[in-house]
Amino acid sequence: MKISLVIPVYNVEKYLRKCLDSVCVQSGTVAEILLVNDGSTDNSLQICKEYAEKDGRIHIIDQENGGLSNAVRVGVRAASCDYIGFVDSDDYIEKDMYEKLAGAIVESGAEIALCDYDRVDESGACLQVTDLGIPAACVLTKENGAFPYPVFPSIRKGMSGTYISGSRCNKLIKRDLLVNCFSFEDKGVSMGEDAALIIPVMMECDRMVYVKEVLYHYLQRGDSIAHVYKSSYLEDWEKIVNNMQQASAYYNIIDFHSCALAWLFNICFLKLRECDNMTKKQKREELKKIAKNKKAAAYCKPTKTKLKFKYAVYLLLFRWHFYGLLSWI
Repeated sequence: MKISLVIPVYNVEKYLRKCLDSVCVQSGTVAEILLVNDGSTDNSLQICKEYAEKDGRIHIIDQENGGLSNAVRVGVRAASCDYIGFVDSDDYIEKDMYEKLAGAIVESGAEIALCDYDRVDESGACLQVTDLGIPAACVLTKENGAFPYPVFPSIRKGMSGTYISGSRCNKLIKRDLLVNCFSFEDKGVSMGEDAALIIPVMMECDRMVYVKEVLYHYLQRGDSIAHVYKSSYLEDWEKIVNNMQQASAYYNIIDFHSCALAWLFNICFLKLRECDNMTKKQKREELKKIAKNKKAAAYCKPTKTKLKFKYAVYLLLFRWHFYGLLSWI
């Protein structure tokens, strides 16, 4: 098996060498490393060229800034190998990550291999380990149009429980799956770009294999998008839900309500509440804006879905327009 790695690069001169060091030690199964420089204005492109001189597998695609999801798709289209992995340019990976994922695919005949991951700070200290909760060496086969576990954490279990993970970076994916799903364009989302790509991929895929090891390390940067909130996130959520609906209709799978509501919870009650770039008054105004959105309001209507107490309270306060209290608790 030969693997192409796609690495979008944008203004990461501080972190890029550590990322590329971890990538360049991957075994020969990684035959191609595509660095998509997305209009960087710092020294990132020069670092890419420095590593390309040392490793013949590295190819640089230099383009004007088009956003992360565009860079990912450009890289996939340029890839020449049958399987594709993704690494974000401020993250790093274990030296045998793709050897292990490739071995699992060869042994199981799966189209996707996935692993656990953790989040680390800039010193390398572990902040959180994400154990997907799936049994070790488990082969997941789709039956009646669905895998035995949800793609994202279930809203019914308080955004926790056993799930497959919607990240592209903890996976090795058959290229055909990605290319076949490019008809479901994300139209430039700035939050949730992985969901826009991975949801149709999961619907196209029939067989996955799970490697129960932490092989990927996400860097939680101080200036990370996790600490900010943008008004455009609600529009991003709508685009992702539209993507879900199109993919569900195409693949004849219609049960995506819980996933859509989980993403709305992530925006309204997690990312918005935990951001540090807005005052409480601004958060209240943003919650009002979300409540006035017809699609969001429709997903927040009472249903028979049983939620954990905390999330049920959040949803109740949202429906009753207690925005001040919601932005405080």
